[in-house]
Amino acid sequence: MTDITALPLGEAYVPFADQNPYPLYARARREEPVFFSPALNAWVVTRYEDVRTVLGNPKAYSLATVPDALAKLSDEAYTELAKTFSEVPVAIREDAVDEARKRVRTPILRAFSGQRAMEMADFVRIQADLLVDRFQGRGHAELMTEFARQLPVRVKAPVLGIDEADIEAFVNGTSDFMELHSVAAQLPVPDQVDRARKVVAYQRLLDSYAERRRAEPREDLFSELVAAMAPGDGPLTVPQRKALVDSMTGLIAAGHFTSTAALGTAVWHLLSHRDQWELLCERPELVDAAIEELVRYDMPLRGLMRRVTKPVELSGVTLGPGDELMVVYQSANRDETVYERPDELDIRRTRSAEHFGYGHGSRSCVGADLGRSMLRTALLTLTGRLPGLRLASGHEVRCMPGLHKIVRELHVEW
Repeated sequence: MTDITALPLGEAYVPFADQNPYPLYARARREEPVFFSPALNAWVVTRYEDVRTVLGNPKAYSLATVPDALAKLSDEAYTELAKTFSEVPVAIREDAVDEARKRVRTPILRAFSGQRAMEMADFVRIQADLLVDRFQGRGHAELMTEFARQLPVRVKAPVLGIDEADIEAFVNGTSDFMELHSVAAQLPVPDQVDRARKVVAYQRLLDSYAERRRAEPREDLFSELVAAMAPGDGPLTVPQRKALVDSMTGLIAAGHFTSTAALGTAVWHLLSHRDQWELLCERPELVDAAIEELVRYDMPLRGLMRRVTKPVELSGVTLGPGDELMVVYQSANRDETVYERPDELDIRRTRSAEHFGYGHGSRSCVGADLGRSMLRTALLTLTGRLPGLRLASGHEVRCMPGLHKIVRELHVEW
């Protein structure tokens, strides 16, 4: 077996894999904080200050798509995806934003504002309780399927305008879309085709919502999206439908991926650090500090790509226009020059610096307040109602590969 500690950092680094990357990140921060990854054909940025610099200057470091080589599907899967008029989905768009998308940003910010998150607190709590009601009497559950994938969709359903009868279809659709991003390229061709067919069905459902909101607008975000991206009252054109399906897909996925990932990793790490779980059960007033610490400790978004637009320098490395970067949030959040005992989970930790769990600067997460509200309610609900919760005996927690660190299955018992 090859000793990766003896390999150059660029060879040792396996992007977005299901493995513990933190020892390698610590080595990078010490030896080569900005190193080149042949697998990504990009530079990997690992130190806190460098990440802060990149995020704080979107003009010099623009958004970039994830390299296709890391998510290449089979020709058969692409043939299935072509059966809808939507583009093959990608995780992040380029910086170029047309006027319609600019108009959409205002209602999105309003829909997920801090004030709206406060107003929704009781609704979030009701949804979390309803989900726990389904399995509390059973003595065991698989929390990803039964809780972590459900709660984000159910919470956002009234904001987006999802009908009650379609909630399960949206839960399944967003999960299928998540798998297409994360694991589909590593699956056998028949399984890739199956995921692609499910995503096409999901996007056809979104298309039906776009057309219905054109015909009968409501007080919801889908209606505002249609009005912003397709002004007028005539039938939607195919290009308009395509753009709306892409936007709806991205809007739902953006919050769903991160919230699902955060819920799964938070419960997993608390249960794996039993003293921390029991401390939160005994002292629920620590929940806000616990949220910040859990997101810092193992951020659910591993990192994002950026493209350099002008000559810059990071940690002694000179970069030029067109160079691409992988900005590793997980590494920055454990930078030992910023955090004491960075590899320890301590929900009593006093925040010494802003972590990157919800972004930074102009690219901060628009749904941060609602995301924190969901995580707060989930933790208080589970610790309050199931204090004896523990990982199922013999269960090994595994995560999907991909930009988001999403637990595949989280089997628990009590």
